[in-house]
Amino acid sequence: MVEMDKKYKLVMFGFGILLEDLDEVETRFSQIPLQRAKVEGLEQCYLIDLKTAKKFNIKYNDKRYFIDFENDSN
Repeated sequence: MVEMDKKYKLVMFGFGILLEDLDEVETRFSQIPLQRAKVEGLEQCYLIDLKTAKKFNIKYNDKRYFIDFENDSN
């Protein structure tokens, strides 16, 4: 079995993981309680596109986390 290239690094609350695609990112989001963002804030939450080195902030609403593609941090 050949491992696919990792395209993204997701950092949530100081913990980072390399992921293959945005579907994997969404899966990770679904595993993290929104209450954590309300308590800890999102200063340590971001996504890095490993091909372009662009950093995107993570935000949340009442239902889920999401990537702020409109405002990259570069």
